[in-house]
Amino acid sequence: MPMRRHPVAASGPPDHLAAIPIDHALIARLEASFTLLRQQSAHLGEVFYAKLFAAAPHLRPLFRSTPQEQAAKLVASLDTIVRNLAAPEANAAMLSALGRRHAGYGAKPEHYDLVVDLLLESMREVLGARADEQAQDEWRTALRLVSKQMIEAQEPRQRTAPRGNVSEH
Repeated sequence: MPMRRHPVAASGPPDHLAAIPIDHALIARLEASFTLLRQQSAHLGEVFYAKLFAAAPHLRPLFRSTPQEQAAKLVASLDTIVRNLAAPEANAAMLSALGRRHAGYGAKPEHYDLVVDLLLESMREVLGARADEQAQDEWRTALRLVSKQMIEAQEPRQRTAPRGNVSEH
């Protein structure tokens, strides 16, 4: 089987990933599973933020929006990522901006693993019997790549960013 690149993997200078074709079968599977999640997008966001604030109540003050507004922003960000899976450069630019904004809100690199874990739990809960292990593994990889790009974008600002409120994704 020829090597394929993950659709969320950002290529940077030098463009070492450009010669590796994107895994279009993976794109189709992520899109299909997200279609199921999108049908319950409000519930996904509510479940995720309930889990996040239960697991890390100290993060609640970083959020200025209501959980419903935050849920809508989360799902909109996921929707943009999924729509741009065939265009990793577009996702990389969006994720870089998202990472810098989150740094300004007070998000720290150590928060991202918890967010990935809880988002995966939330996806599994929302999908119920329709959740499958392959999709969970593929989403875990995708969300870790998303987190990595966001963290890399925020690291220079992390030391000097004022603490603020998280208001959008």
